[in-house]
Amino acid sequence: MGNHQQAKEYYERTLSIQLKELGEEHTDVARTLHNLGNLHSAMGNHQQAKEFYERALSIQLKKLGPEHNDVARTLHSLGNLHKAMGNYQQAKEYYECALSIQLRKAWTRTH
Repeated sequence: MGNHQQAKEYYERTLSIQLKELGEEHTDVARTLHNLGNLHSAMGNHQQAKEFYERALSIQLKKLGPEHNDVARTLHSLGNLHKAMGNYQQAKEYYECALSIQLRKAWTRTH
């Protein structure tokens, strides 16, 4: 419970293996980057969290497209991060982008 350093070591080891085996633009790499962002956010390392989320988002947009749930999830995480940092306008923009994706996907499923 709360052993952030151990988790960080596992994620970093996982990322190293994924980069070697899958390449820099694989969606599994993006997932690990997102998880590292979550971890750093929980540890209060906001700048590092932001960098991991932005790297994950870049891969997701390229490989999955702008309407994918993983993109919405990362945008939401960036919103949470900016909210924690007191950047409320930036947080709002990320939340609105994430919500827009989610609403379009929900509308598509019902129509």
